Amino acid sequence: MLGLERLPPPVSAAIMHKKKGEAYMLNTLKIFCVVALFMTTSNSFAFEYQYKKIDDFKTLESFKFINEFESSYKKYTQYCLDNTGGGSGGVPCFIGYEMWDRELNIYYNKLMKILGAKEKNLLKESQLAWIKERDKSIGFNSRLLDNKYTEPGTMYLLMRAGDADEMMTPVVKQRALVLKKWFEFVKQN
Repeated sequence: MLGLERLPPPVSAAIMHKKKGEAYMLNTLKIFCVVALFMTTSNSFAFEYQYKKIDDFKTLESFKFINEFESSYKKYTQYCLDNTGGGSGGVPCFIGYEMWDRELNIYYNKLMKILGAKEKNLLKESQLAWIKERDKSIGFNSRLLDNKYTEPGTMYLLMRAGDADEMMTPVVKQRALVLKKWFEFVKQN
């Protein structure tokens, strides 16, 4: 075989043990290299990926239908998630809340430009009240997510961010669409 059978038993056992130890170390080194390569590759995705800014996306008024607007940024979200290597690198991919928050601000500012002084004051009061309610909803939502995601780890951060975006986006979307309706109503009259 290896020529070890001709050596006295204590010597051949020591050599065999040494060979097993070397094989174990070699396998351990191979596993370490694969893990290191995977970690480097997955991290490089997140570092090299060029995240879009919210202003890089078309606004709602650029689309004929609301679902086309949503589809445009949801395609980006999926592409972003597919190309950031997972974990915390994918957290910035969830942009639904920010997209609708931008629309909310657009229509709020448009309304403020065409309203009279009394209506501006009422809109401002209404918006401040809505912000207080939104913040309470975000606090409650955060509590729910804290209860669900108790484990540490970057994958849990990603899952939590996805759930947060999914649950809070409709809150901001609804307000943005109300402001849009008010703007269209005032503009027509």
